[in-house]
Amino acid sequence: ALPISETVAIFPSIKPVQRYFRKEAAIIHDLSPLVTPQFHNADNINHFANRIRSDVEFSDHLFCVSEATLTDVEAYFRKPRSQMSVIRLGCEFEPNELSAGALQVRPDVLVEPYVVVIGTLEPRKNGSLIFDYLMTNPGFASQFRIVFVGRDGWLDEKTRLIKRLDGAGVSADRILFTGFISNEERTALMLNSAFCIYPSFFEGFGLPILEAGALGKTTVCSNSSSMPEVMPEQCVFFDPTEPFEFAQALRTAELRAAQTRASHQSVSDLMNRTAPHGWERCYGEIARWVKDQ
Repeated sequence: ALPISETVAIFPSIKPVQRYFRKEAAIIHDLSPLVTPQFHNADNINHFANRIRSDVEFSDHLFCVSEATLTDVEAYFRKPRSQMSVIRLGCEFEPNELSAGALQVRPDVLVEPYVVVIGTLEPRKNGSLIFDYLMTNPGFASQFRIVFVGRDGWLDEKTRLIKRLDGAGVSADRILFTGFISNEERTALMLNSAFCIYPSFFEGFGLPILEAGALGKTTVCSNSSSMPEVMPEQCVFFDPTEPFEFAQALRTAELRAAQTRASHQSVSDLMNRTAPHGWERCYGEIARWVKDQ
């Protein structure tokens, strides 16, 4: 085995040591606490700022999960681009996950139309935009049940969203919050939805956009930060601060969903569809850097 002084190390998130290995690289997912501090508490912002500063300074190379994140690191910390590169994240589905969803995608089984809103319940994810839309378009909830897929996050966002129902003129049973669910349940919900909604204000990458796109689903998606990089061919974009654009994007997604209703797909079909979106490119870029050291 090589001695520590000759070892190259990759840190996937936090770097617990600095200059311990001969060469050190870190993966930077986003600078959300710095770029969007309004969505974080002060302690989190200060902790992140202090940690990320040293991680950036004492890394020989940074792998950023999107061009948007790389640009943020360059702007905030003046890290030379020659010491950074972009790695595209991947997504993989186990056969049991796809099987759980594929069993439901059958033309002889009637399922109530629904849309999924993907992501942890926190203010940055912009779930309140859905309720802004329902205030003036309550009929949407009659056409589609709205399923929020994601665990409860911080700043009591779920309670705030539920209170919005009182003024939306929409029955509470038309909105479902799943909380934490298994990968099988999550994949099945995405696969069998009419379309997905991802209204986030800011993302370092936006992995659910890739997952939905890999499954062949259209996503009504914010056009901010990194999100247009992920899978633009499967998205209908809108400005997350513009309710009118959001309404237009929903209508476009409805039409697209009506024109591309899923026929029955086998697990093999789904495995073939999702295979090109795996982690090979991400790991390959990291492996090349390691070999060059």
